[in-house]
Amino acid sequence: MNYQQQPPQQQQQQQQQLPPHSSDPEEELPRVLLALQTVYAPNVGGVGVGGNNTSGNGSSSSSPFDRRDVADRYLTSFQRTAVAWIVCDRLLSTSSSNTSASSNEDSTLSTQRQFFAAQTLHAKCLSDVHQLPADSLPSLRDSLVHHFISHATDSVRANIENRPANRPLVTRLAMAIAALAVQLSWHTCLNDISTNVLSPHPELGPAVLELFRSIPEEADSNRLVVSREEDLWSYRDMLRNSSNIVLGLCEHAVQSTKSSGFDDVATTEAVLSCLQSWIRIVDMDPYLLEKTVLVPWVFQLLGDSTNGGFELAVDVVVELLRTYPSHRKGNEGLIFSIIPKAMALGQDSSAVVGGAGVSVSPFQKSIQEEDEDGMRGYCRIFTEMGESYSTLILSHEEMNQGALVELVLRCSAIPDPDIAGITLHFWYRFVMGLEDLEPFEYRQIKIDSFSGQLTRLLSICTNLLRYPVGVEDLSADRLEDIEVNRSYFADTIDDCCRLLGGDAVLRNIGGALEEECHRVAALPQNRQPSDWHGIEAHLYAIQTIAMYVPSDEPQVIPFVMGLIPQLPTQVPLLRATACRAVGKFAPWLGRHPSYLQPLLPYLAQGLSIPKCAHSSAVAIREICENCQTMGDAALQLYDGIVAARDLQRGTPGSGEDFVIDLKNEIEVLEGVCKAISTKLLNDPSINSNVINGYINQLAQPIMTSMKVIASPEYSASPKQMSAELSRLTVLVQHLRLPKQSSFSRSDFILSLMKESWPMLDSVSKKHPRDFNCGEKLCRLHKHAMRECGAASYAPMLEPLSDQIVGNFSVSILSPYLYLASICVSEFGRNPAYSQLLFGMMANLSNSVFNSCRTVDDLTAHPDVVEEFFYLAGRMINYCPGPLVQSPLLNSLLQYAALGMKLDHRDANRGTLNFLEATVSYSLKLRTASALNAIEEASLAALEKAILAEGEPLVINLALALLGDLPAYRLDHGSGSIAGVLFHLNMLCPQLLFQWIQPPLVSAPEHAKSAFLGSLQSQVSRRDEFNSNVRKFTSVCERSRKLQNSERRQ
Repeated sequence: MNYQQQPPQQQQQQQQQLPPHSSDPEEELPRVLLALQTVYAPNVGGVGVGGNNTSGNGSSSSSPFDRRDVADRYLTSFQRTAVAWIVCDRLLSTSSSNTSASSNEDSTLSTQRQFFAAQTLHAKCLSDVHQLPADSLPSLRDSLVHHFISHATDSVRANIENRPANRPLVTRLAMAIAALAVQLSWHTCLNDISTNVLSPHPELGPAVLELFRSIPEEADSNRLVVSREEDLWSYRDMLRNSSNIVLGLCEHAVQSTKSSGFDDVATTEAVLSCLQSWIRIVDMDPYLLEKTVLVPWVFQLLGDSTNGGFELAVDVVVELLRTYPSHRKGNEGLIFSIIPKAMALGQDSSAVVGGAGVSVSPFQKSIQEEDEDGMRGYCRIFTEMGESYSTLILSHEEMNQGALVELVLRCSAIPDPDIAGITLHFWYRFVMGLEDLEPFEYRQIKIDSFSGQLTRLLSICTNLLRYPVGVEDLSADRLEDIEVNRSYFADTIDDCCRLLGGDAVLRNIGGALEEECHRVAALPQNRQPSDWHGIEAHLYAIQTIAMYVPSDEPQVIPFVMGLIPQLPTQVPLLRATACRAVGKFAPWLGRHPSYLQPLLPYLAQGLSIPKCAHSSAVAIREICENCQTMGDAALQLYDGIVAARDLQRGTPGSGEDFVIDLKNEIEVLEGVCKAISTKLLNDPSINSNVINGYINQLAQPIMTSMKVIASPEYSASPKQMSAELSRLTVLVQHLRLPKQSSFSRSDFILSLMKESWPMLDSVSKKHPRDFNCGEKLCRLHKHAMRECGAASYAPMLEPLSDQIVGNFSVSILSPYLYLASICVSEFGRNPAYSQLLFGMMANLSNSVFNSCRTVDDLTAHPDVVEEFFYLAGRMINYCPGPLVQSPLLNSLLQYAALGMKLDHRDANRGTLNFLEATVSYSLKLRTASALNAIEEASLAALEKAILAEGEPLVINLALALLGDLPAYRLDHGSGSIAGVLFHLNMLCPQLLFQWIQPPLVSAPEHAKSAFLGSLQSQVSRRDEFNSNVRKFTSVCERSRKLQNSERRQ
């Protein structure tokens, strides 16, 4: 059976044909102007090259750009042409400063044209310089510099003349020059710009700083395409060696600003932006930064959050701290020059001024004034300082490390959770660092030295867990954001437990909870129900640390469990947290069952309250799992749910409504099954009649509902069917029976499945193409098969196989393929079932081949492709004989060649998994010391199939390496391009070498030679082979970017 990609169907609506581009700038420029006018100012008259109006009525009726989308597509395609270089240069040459002769609309249009031109040139300087002769690049550079000077000068003049300055245009021109500098390997760019631009035009200082900021950023851009990687690294080395020039320019700008006597915010921000860029990207010598006056100047700006450039100054210091951490050698001088300056921002000065008084630090001032920008900025600095200098904080040498930890703690205490949350990653790393200290004695000394601050951190985080007042009125999205933040603070409390111990943390939070309860109790009666936020926060903190609390804790947990039933019942969020606490401490309740009696009604009532129903259901399940006496009580609770559900179904107009949400009912049912299982397993005196009674009590309601739903006259919805399938699956998964009983668990599952089989068959045919129903049905069969065991479930395999094939042929749903894979993994090792499984595989293959014949078909069913090839791979791994000796193997290999063209990660992985399994199995047989007759026949069949179908597969693998086909799985895990090639090279090296050479003809010669050489040398180590593949694809990717640029001409 042959498969090939069909031509795509023609679109019913063809896009309007674009006018052709001209290589003559004189012809192309008017078209571009007209297209720009259509995009940016469709109601403005046409403008000629010189700026004169050509029409007063907008685009003429004969204009090719009568629609904005057409003009936009034309401009996009124009940007890829070679003529765009000259046209954009001319657009930038058109003066826009003479606004007196044109309207505001014309001026805006002119500005947009020029920005479009600069944007286009920037993009082309990044990747399209290969469209130009090499000897023309210097003139392009000179032209860009000329435009930069012209428009930067106009921006300066605009500020004086009180008109808008076109700073975005100047910035984009700076980016274009910076990108071209990389392409030209313009190693003297910093000196040349200083000499030829800044010296004759000192008023352009901020613009030049903008250009200097762009230089390292463009060299680091992932959009940059260079012909030689070595040139790029050489250019980056030049930047590092020339850092002093940039620092000198920044210092000069700062000094000039100080000398002028007025606050030049524009220059300040330009210096800070430039400095941040160079610190972040260029690995500058820390000695230069240690000696420069810029660092003290930045910290001086940070002394007042109202200073111009404060936020940029914060960014600079954060980048400085992050780039030069304490664990890197050579940073010591810079670090110890920064520490006092940074600490001065947060520590109040004790110096007495005028005989008395304390100077308040900038950080403390921002807290007192509730200055959000200031608090956020200082918090970022102190937190980054703590993270970057963690080795100093944990050092054995006394350096007053506690002062920095104290500053971060004060940041954590800021009432705004968004700001306080900035510090949480520091606390995580701080705890991890303390835990990693050796030896243990020293570790404990350090933990003890910080225990006071960690204890205060507990109180701070608990307080930050509070819901805001009015939380009930917030939107669902905002409430979700709050819950995410609460989980982060809870994680920090968990971290503290690892150092301080669960007992100490529980006592701390428990004591605070008692105080909060006393405070609320002292309030007037009418205010108590609304003042629940503090109690809820402490309960949330307590349930967070449940895993650290022993099950015999005698003080706090008894108080909590006694408190919960007394809490206000009309506050759903409080009730949800209380229910979670009950569930988390289920092991404790298992040791103290006397506390359960008032809690069970509290949980049961919570099931009917939407905002706490899930917490109640989970808590019930956890109690059932941990409390051995819950069996009958849990079953009684579930009987109530079933009775309410039956009553609901009998109510006219009830439709598909459930008494409680299905996922919550499933949680309760799982808990009930576990509670009954515990009762049956722990009481040897229970006889078979009692066991059967419990089974019937759980299973009968489900079976009754199944019979109703499966009956021909009942119109069951997919939702109803999925619900009953889910309930039945829970019984199969979680109901355990005592081994000594006459009715074993396998007998129970088999009996249940046999009784329900006709109903399952009927249900699956009512909504055959409903994915959720199909998935639930397959999940039931999977768990029944695995829980029962292959030996016991064997009688059901043949009808199950028939059901899988029949349902899949109608539905083409991937869950049936997954279930078939499970059958193969459970029964495939037993030769007695090989033919049955192969028959199932063959029938499923026919359905796949008939329904998904083209790449478009496969694209519409990527999950089917994924599961189908995983099924084929499992057949190879578990029972390969019948498959590899049949013609189906050839068809599968042909189909894999088609599947490899599918641009879908998981489908690509499944296809490669099958191919690697097939080739590796062939290699396993080839290298085996002895083979039986079946294995010899399998090896011959495999080699024949690979010889017949291997070439298209290898071509696709090569195209994936080149980037012309998807390559999601290059060398990772089981099922990768490198894995298939590696095994093929070990199996049939000459054939592989012959097949792979033609598709690699377009690969870079040096990379291709190296890769083919590695194939010929037959590298025996997989990691070495993978490395060779990665190197080859890296070179091919860079070459492809260059080729794409050249094709745009």
